[in-house]
Amino acid sequence: MLIQRLLQLLLIAIVVMVALALLGVVLKVSVALIKLALPVLVVLLVVAALLRFVELLQKKRR
Repeated sequence: MLIQRLLQLLLIAIVVMVALALLGVVLKVSVALIKLALPVLVVLLVVAALLRFVELLQKKRR
């Protein structure tokens, strides 16, 4: 249950980061925002994938 909640929060964070990156493109301030958003987005995606993998392992053990 805790992993599902973390995945939901990570998904929200990923959506927010994508929205910020798109907003940056629209506002012509994209260079700074994209340089900030892309590494954070990559880290969030990796963490979400790892948590999903751990969740699947836990389901197989049950």
